[in-house]
Amino acid sequence: MRKACILFLISCFIFTGCDKVAENKRAPDEIEIVMWLIGSEAQALTIKELAEEFYSQTKVKVKCDAISWGDAHSKYLTSIVGGVAPDIGTIGLTWGTEFGRLDSMVDLKKEYPHEVNSIKETVFTGLWNSIEHEGKVYGIPFDMTEYILYYRNDIIANPPGTWEELVNLLTDLNKKGQGMIFDWGSLSWIGYSPFLWQAGGDYYDKDLTAVTIDSEAAVKAMQFFADLYTKYNVPKTKIPLEQGMRTGDFPIAISGNWKIDDLRLLAPEIAGKWSIAAMPKGPTGKGTAFIGGRIMGVFSQSKNKQAAWEFIKFLFKPEIQARLYEAALTKQDTYLPPSVNGWNMLKMDQKFKDVLVAQANDAKGPPAVASWDSCAKYVDEAIQKVILRKADAKKELGIAKTQLEKFLKK
Repeated sequence: MRKACILFLISCFIFTGCDKVAENKRAPDEIEIVMWLIGSEAQALTIKELAEEFYSQTKVKVKCDAISWGDAHSKYLTSIVGGVAPDIGTIGLTWGTEFGRLDSMVDLKKEYPHEVNSIKETVFTGLWNSIEHEGKVYGIPFDMTEYILYYRNDIIANPPGTWEELVNLLTDLNKKGQGMIFDWGSLSWIGYSPFLWQAGGDYYDKDLTAVTIDSEAAVKAMQFFADLYTKYNVPKTKIPLEQGMRTGDFPIAISGNWKIDDLRLLAPEIAGKWSIAAMPKGPTGKGTAFIGGRIMGVFSQSKNKQAAWEFIKFLFKPEIQARLYEAALTKQDTYLPPSVNGWNMLKMDQKFKDVLVAQANDAKGPPAVASWDSCAKYVDEAIQKVILRKADAKKELGIAKTQLEKFLKK
């Protein structure tokens, strides 16, 4: 079995390496950089169209290939080991820290300190805090996604502004056979995180040197999150937001921003009957939401690091971000600018823009810990045991803490 796996990896390296050789068949004085985009073919096509404009300015060609989220992490690791990584990679928020510790990505803050600091000033704080760790930055934001509240405004006059208002609303809805759904993050750390932060807890301390997942605030958040399922009938199975909102069975839902376009496309019959709002505020008085997205960085193996960095800066321009947003709309895709300056140029319904920007200013992403992608599953296990097996929240979070500490020390 091991021999078969080794042969498979070798074949992957050879295959990708052949692609690299083919890419290098160009004029000796011509530069071409390769970018891997986690996302759709449609978005990769948009990048290619923008790359033509970049070429006219710099004479640097850009080849952009789309890869799926499911394959991306292993594909990047394989390319790193095989010495055939792309020049630019769009990756998950915390992957930069992980790959950077392998010396596989360029520390952009070290190489381009003034430019990176200028970029940082325009990025939503919660997003940036998931990128920079111990003063190192291995990628800058490509886009962002955020948690928001959806509701049928013909059924719910005013969206809940606090935890108390949320449970009161759910109590009334349950009496009518209606309820709420988590379309994204159900029974997982993503769904739990906003309540954790709203209660005043977190996964780690501010320095990311100690695990705090079993704090009193974390336990309180876990119990509240569990109550939504066990007391207020949030479904434990997946129900698409557009389905629940269309029928009115679930006139309130929590999900990602991309569902705005899904609702418009898949539930046109309820146009004008739904809206969005910020997350309800917890005991701290804050309604902190989850924020995610992709970052773009330069791999250490690149022979054209400066050209790669120039293209990354090109994609970060506010006007380019606005064009990426507009292109996504026409291609039934999704994109939100990670820069405040990019938002200023968006042609978006002002009421929606106000909610999305306000929520992005009160949002946090995954912790900038290299081991997070490996150990988040232990938080999921704790959540699912508490909700599905009615296990003790304090005990399960304590077990999760032990696992997170093991990874933190590696």
